[in-house]
Amino acid sequence: MHQSKRIIAVLNESLLARVRLWTILLALPTAGVCWLLLSGSFALGVFLTALWAVTGFFILERLLKAAVVEPGAARNGFAVFLWLMAKLAVYGLAIWVLFSRPFPAMSHVAGLTLLIAVLTVMGARARSRQIRDSQQSPTAGRAEQRSDDAPTSQSERDEDG
Repeated sequence: MHQSKRIIAVLNESLLARVRLWTILLALPTAGVCWLLLSGSFALGVFLTALWAVTGFFILERLLKAAVVEPGAARNGFAVFLWLMAKLAVYGLAIWVLFSRPFPAMSHVAGLTLLIAVLTVMGARARSRQIRDSQQSPTAGRAEQRSDDAPTSQSERDEDG
């Protein structure tokens, strides 16, 4: 399999679903701590912004799944349109919240950062696991196998060439 396809295969639906779940699970205690240390308004802003980020991320996943198809496969234009409208609605909600200021601006920064942090950590763990598994599999060494008459060191290759 081509290297870029293997990297993309790591970011499967199961991983993305876990990212969404862990973002929400992390947002709950984060909002609780913010409630105790800062204010209820800040805590609610953190939690609702994390939910907004998860919703936008989910809609982006579905939009890409509907829009990016294998060559020759039929694309459902209506589904692409609906997911695009949903994405625009999520952005519209964000603009309204930012201008109406029901929550402190930094609470939005904290809530959005949760999704980015969870995505980074889980993506790195999945990629690390994939690299480790590919190094342990018996097929990983096939590309490096050589015939008996092939030069094995740089000096042997220089002598042959």
